[in-house]
Amino acid sequence: MVNRRFAEKPPMIAIQGACIDFEKEHATIMEFIGGLEWGAHTKAKVECSSAGKALGWDFFMLYFEPEFVEVLLDVYPEINKQEANTLEDRFVLWLAKIMKKKKLDYNLKLKDVPYEQTQGFRLNPDHYRNDEWMERFR
Repeated sequence: MVNRRFAEKPPMIAIQGACIDFEKEHATIMEFIGGLEWGAHTKAKVECSSAGKALGWDFFMLYFEPEFVEVLLDVYPEINKQEANTLEDRFVLWLAKIMKKKKLDYNLKLKDVPYEQTQGFRLNPDHYRNDEWMERFR
């Protein structure tokens, strides 16, 4: 048997961004996110960290809890009006648009979406049929 360990951190929506100087912009990004928290009247566990440099760009990662995004969805219904397939994609488009309005010009894209981990067969036969039900259809 393999000894597996799963992540102890809750699943997060990962957004990758690019800017010119992350050291200067980090405080501005966190201040903007603080404004979102203030507008939603909640405190969220949002992380912002550097992801390296390349070709004159500083890349960074933003990690949002899915629950915080759901709260923002209640406060800002225009998130659902963005043209994208998933809620996470709509959130990133909305976030980029709001940042541009505040004169924060970052290139954002969705990097990773948390999915429920499943192991094996998901349906439990005891919950959706019983012997009496089977006898009726014979």
